[in-house]
Amino acid sequence: MAAQAEITNMALFCDFENIALGVADAKYAKFDIENVLERLLLKGRIVLKKAYCDWDRYKSFKGAMHEASFELIEIPHLRMSGKNSADIRMVVDALDLCYTNSHVDTFVIISGDSDFSPLVSK
Repeated sequence: MAAQAEITNMALFCDFENIALGVADAKYAKFDIENVLERLLLKGRIVLKKAYCDWDRYKSFKGAMHEASFELIEIPHLRMSGKNSADIRMVVDALDLCYTNSHVDTFVIISGDSDFSPLVSK
């Protein structure tokens, strides 16, 4: 009997505002989260999906993200602290999951900057 390969369980954390800004800067026609998810599913099973941003500013993306089963985490953009608030919330949620749930093998961060380098090194 052949041994079954273990399935990787992934938790996905998306810095959505950063992605949306990067897509706009690169002048892409649109951002399709399904393409990203299809690639990730080649690596294993996604057991958690969270996307962080000020969703009032990116209403046109909400439907697609809901349809892709993301939990949308609202980070109100209050002056200049909104960007850092999303980053901090994402890090706290990722670390909380890391220390409280052993069923997650891999953490996936979707972002367009290096703000999460310290988290990745943990």
